[in-house]
Order: sequence, then structure tokens, then C-alpha cells
Amino acid sequence: MFSIKVKSIESLLFFISAALVPMYFTDFRFDGGGLIIRLSDLMAVFIIFCFLFLFSKGKIEIKIPSGFNYVFLFLIYCFFNALLKAGLVKALIATVQWSMLLFSLAVVYSNAVKNPERFRTIFINTLLAICFFTVLYHLLNGHFTRYKQLGDAKYAFGLTGVMLLSCSLYFNDKKYLKPLIVLYPFILLSLERKGILVFHVVLVFYAFYTFKPLYKLFLAAIIAFAILIFIIFFDLSFLNNITFFEYSELEILYLDEETARWISNMHRQSLLENGWHIFTEHPLFGVGPKMLLFYMSDYYINDDMVLYTHNVFLDSLIEQGVFGLLLLLLPYIVFVIAKFKKMTQRDKTVFFGLCIYSVFMLFFMSAGAPSMILLYLPLFTGFLIHKKV
Repeated sequence: MFSIKVKSIESLLFFISAALVPMYFTDFRFDGGGLIIRLSDLMAVFIIFCFLFLFSKGKIEIKIPSGFNYVFLFLIYCFFNALLKAGLVKALIATVQWSMLLFSLAVVYSNAVKNPERFRTIFINTLLAICFFTVLYHLLNGHFTRYKQLGDAKYAFGLTGVMLLSCSLYFNDKKYLKPLIVLYPFILLSLERKGILVFHVVLVFYAFYTFKPLYKLFLAAIIAFAILIFIIFFDLSFLNNITFFEYSELEILYLDEETARWISNMHRQSLLENGWHIFTEHPLFGVGPKMLLFYMSDYYINDDMVLYTHNVFLDSLIEQGVFGLLLLLLPYIVFVIAKFKKMTQRDKTVFFGLCIYSVFMLFFMSAGAPSMILLYLPLFTGFLIHKKV
């Protein structure tokens, strides 16, 4: 009887672990006394307790990517940095949240390398189901394009497309292209600009790896020809005055908050510039976890305008400082040093393809669980670039 119970828990743990990452890209959440709780957060807590139970019975073991153990240095730093700058309560909250997220990723990885084929099937089918539900929801509510009414679900389209591309390339299997062909129009109809752009960037990156030299030359010639046509037939005088930002420093300094409320680009530019100013005043160790909004409130009259900067790297620099961001990225440095020479060319290509996706997306996302998932996504695709163990 006990063996049956343990086996059932193992199966349930595996299934929920495989579905956990995709579920972070949904809008299933509820308000728990002022605290927003995601369904995926509850799933993460569940798999942690299941894993600890099975681990105590010797039925499962922890597996992590090379270098991931160094995140403990970040957790220690996060606690003491928050303790000094934000107080004990925020230090405990920030450290516990980080610990739960990172440990749940370790549980996910442990199951992924245990049975990568089955894990991959559940993972991709969950992503496809989320995309289908998101499209259906918007269609039923009269939105035939711009699938942004379900929060983070808008990111599922680009993520699903990139994962299907990566699987197709890595396993040289066209079966992953069939759902991608169906999904592709909805990636475009989602109007999620960064997701659409980075999907095509990864597609071109993989194409250069896959194509034979003659086809690579042909693709490069097409791109060069398109650039030449653009230069010849379009007025490029605007390049003389081009700037990274759309609005002037004066417009941001004397921000019309009522106007910025309705003009997304103006509001986001102000958040970036104000955030950068906060960082330059606290460059090494930041302002402390959970303190960005407190410092950002000094720049706005209306509290509704006080948000994160929509750039995970800048958000991390502001709260954790340069030292904290380096600790967050340390697992990548160790991973590349330890594993890069042993990886096949195909392993490296998919790893870099996923890195391109993650880095690009994080430049335009606010800090939070989904963005932290993407931060370590290339390290945790054990179901993709690992053989069954």
C-alpha cells in the first residue's frame, strides 16, 4: 500500500514539475489578503513538499546544472543586503521567495533529466494548451488580435515558438514544426512585439547553423539586399538625430503624468531614466530587495505611476547593485567554464539560442517570478540538451 502511495506521489510530482514553468505564463492568480498568489506558486510549494517527502524516503535525488549551487552565495547576499537596507521582514520575505523559486527550479530540473522525453512532451503540450486557452479567451471576448488581456500569458506564444524551434533543431525532428506552423499566425496576431521579434531573431540564428554554406550565403545576401534597398529608397536623415529614447530629458524631467498615463512609451522611458538615476546613486549594493518602488515614488506625484522599470537587469541593479547582479549571473559563468568544451556544437547552438531569447526578453520585462524563470531558462532545459539518465 505504501509503495503504491509513493509511486503515485512520484508520478504526480513529475507531471506538476513538467507543467510548472509553463504555468508561470498564465494569469491564474488570486488576491490573498493583499498578496497576489499565483496558481504556479502553489504548484511550486506542492512540488517542494512532495520532493522533500520522496527525498526522505530515498526515492528521488536532487540534480542541478553545473554552477547552480553558487546561487546560495546570492541568497546569503540577498538576506544580509536586505537586512541592512530594508529591515528583517523584507529580508525574510525576499530570501524566502528567492529560495522557493530557485529550489522549485532544482526540483523541475531533477525530474527533467530523470525522464527527458516524457518531461518534454508534458512541458510543450502545457505551453500549447496555454496558447490555445489564451486565444480562445480573447476570441470569445471579441479580441481577434493583441492577446494581452491575460497578463503574462502573452509571453507564452514567443516562448512556445522558441521551444518548438529548439526541439526541432536539437533532435532534427520535423514533428515539432507541425504545431509551430499552426501556432505561427497566432504569434503574429498576439502583437507581443518583443516576443515576435526575438522569435525571428532565434529563427535566423538557428538557420545560420542549420543551412549549408551555400544557403547561408544566400540568406546573408537577402539580408544585405534588403538593407541596401532600405538605404537607397528611404530618407535616412533621421539617423542624424536618432536617440535611444523617444522623449527629451526636459519632457521626462517635467513629466506630465496625466499624459504619461495614456502614453506607454513616455511612462516607460521615465521609469527607465528615473531607475537609472537611482542606480547611479547606489551602484555597488543597490537600495535593497523590495525597495525599488519606495525610491521610485520620489519621482512621481501619482502613486499609480510608480512601477518597476520593465528591464530586469536594471531592476536587479537598482535593488541588488552590481555585486548582486554578478552573483545572479555567476551560475552561467561557472556553467560555461565547466561544460562548454564538453558540449557538442548542437548543444552550444541551442544553449546560445535560448540565451538570446532570455536576454532579449529580460530587457523588456519587470522583475518577478516569470522573468526570473526566464533568467535561468537556458540552464534548466535538462529535458532538451541532456540524454536520459
